[in-house]
Amino acid sequence: MVELVDTRDLKSLDRNIVPVQVRPRVPHSEAMKHWIVAIYKTNEIKRLEQNLSNQKFDYYLPKITKKKFNSNLKEEILFPGYIFVNTSLKNYSALKYTIGIKNILKFGENISSISHEDIKIMRMTEKSSKESPIKDRLQIGQEAIIKKGSFRGMIVKICSLPSKDRVEVLLTLLGSSRKVNISEKNLVS
Repeated sequence: MVELVDTRDLKSLDRNIVPVQVRPRVPHSEAMKHWIVAIYKTNEIKRLEQNLSNQKFDYYLPKITKKKFNSNLKEEILFPGYIFVNTSLKNYSALKYTIGIKNILKFGENISSISHEDIKIMRMTEKSSKESPIKDRLQIGQEAIIKKGSFRGMIVKICSLPSKDRVEVLLTLLGSSRKVNISEKNLVS
């Protein structure tokens, strides 16, 4: 009978023992690919995409197509500042030091990742938004609530959408109605 032992234990060698070199195994989770969440510099998207492609990283920057009321179709990044990179954890350093990446999202010592199923769902949503663009949430005649400022909590009616970020609303105060321009950000539909 032949017995196998680790060569690090050389004191116990005798003629009936065959030395075997034991190599540390890479844990299965490190060799497996994950969609790692990375934080990128928002003003360097083109440069980041080029650098990730040059390093042969598989990445995904989800975008949706929106149709604003008074404009054409517009493609917007779904999660500004975040990109998903499909790689194994052993490539963590290469990814972290890629030009354009600010940081890798972590919770304590755990690297944040997203499942393949979630990426698949985002891709389907992106595709459906191209076929049927998402309409702007504010529409003429709709009621909305002011969420900031001295009129906070008041219900107003949307009269027109004159500019990109401004909305004309009908404000009723002390029995009289006035048309007022307000920032779209200050309204909740």
